Amino acid sequence: MKLSVEAKVAAAVAIAFAALSFGAIAQEGTKHATAGLSQMSLQASDSYAPIQADPGQNHLLAQY
Repeated sequence: MKLSVEAKVAAAVAIAFAALSFGAIAQEGTKHATAGLSQMSLQASDSYAPIQADPGQNHLLAQY
């Protein structure tokens, strides 16, 4: 099987594009996984307590 120079270049470009795409997706997934763990640990350490403006009222002013 004899391939032309253009076919070889096209195959090389396609392989390089695929490799870079997979690398970018993997790197992005690592960033989101790290951020997710940090956010989960922050949520676990925070407690939910509504701030009341007046003892007779039960309005939520802030939630973190």
